[in-house]
Amino acid sequence: MRGSRIVVAGVVGGGAFLAISQFLLAIIATTTVRLSSYTAFWGTLLLGAFGLVAGMAVEAVRQLQAANPDPEYHRPGGVRPRGRGS
Repeated sequence: MRGSRIVVAGVVGGGAFLAISQFLLAIIATTTVRLSSYTAFWGTLLLGAFGLVAGMAVEAVRQLQAANPDPEYHRPGGVRPRGRGS
């Protein structure tokens, strides 16, 4: 696994979620709802942290899937499990 790619994906995810957080704060600022700076800070921090972890998890899973040695796993069309009633 390439740790640097995982970290970069985490930073990109965190940055994207921070941008979403700022967008949501801008929307809230135009409404009659009053949000304390304490709540806004922690909401922004939590969204950024969630984006960081989500980006890292997605990249780690992608790398694990790419490194899977099972040839059946990599065949075109993929392996699709049958659901109930199928």
